[in-house]
Amino acid sequence: MEQITKNVFTETKIRGCNPSIVLTREGAVFIDTAQLITPLLEMRNFALQHGPIKALINTESHIDHIFGNHWFAGECPVIGHEKLIDTFWKIPASFNMTTYEYMLDVIQRQDPEGLPFMPKEEDYIINPPSITFSDRMTFKSGDHTFKLYYTPGHSDANISVYVPEERVVFVGDTVFSDCQIWLHSCDPDALLNTLHFLSTLDVDYIVPGHGPVVKKEYLKQQAAFLYEWLSAVAYGMSKGWSKEECVARISFADRCPVDIGQEDAMDYIQTANVRVVYDYLLAKV
Repeated sequence: MEQITKNVFTETKIRGCNPSIVLTREGAVFIDTAQLITPLLEMRNFALQHGPIKALINTESHIDHIFGNHWFAGECPVIGHEKLIDTFWKIPASFNMTTYEYMLDVIQRQDPEGLPFMPKEEDYIINPPSITFSDRMTFKSGDHTFKLYYTPGHSDANISVYVPEERVVFVGDTVFSDCQIWLHSCDPDALLNTLHFLSTLDVDYIVPGHGPVVKKEYLKQQAAFLYEWLSAVAYGMSKGWSKEECVARISFADRCPVDIGQEDAMDYIQTANVRVVYDYLLAKV
């Protein structure tokens, strides 16, 4: 794990989201969970050496953020946005497998050491949020304040977690730093508004959903990349290209890599991004 501040730890070098821990005087608060079992259990053991686990916060419903919820069932409350349940434990139909089958395949290929700890499907506990909110929520653990904000854009259930005492905000997949941005469930207007809101927070560190920890200045780069996607598809539409012609001709695959362990998703990202942006612009017209 990478230590960001005295009490904040995150893991940015594994497949899936960047799971994080804030150590408080009363115990640990997790923000998202590792998609791979081995680092998940290592993070749990580290946290438990410093006290009980007080809460788990899910910043969104995508599987790489919530798969590990099983290992917190009955131990602590799970907190998330009220819309989280609508897409919780679901994957795109194009994957042609159940969510459990998908995760079992990921563990078999990328975390064989964790395979003995993978529960059977009938024993897996989905463990969705037991505490939800609509716009904002604040709670304290020890001397730490956790300010939860509804920050939609990447999906309609995304939240950000601001810990002012550490001058850190965890933004989930609102930010993909130095890697491909996934727009498959994106609302560009909401995402741009969220990026602007995050720029108003008094922080030193932003923990993204994927990629290395960044400073607040990176929010401008993320917005610029989104504008490039919008501009590229808008140009194609201005030339009379159909959606599928845009898919065939527009790609940012040479811009940056896909996040760790998901290299085979590059074609899916480029295709899905074009289709989402095309539909968004068509609706605007």
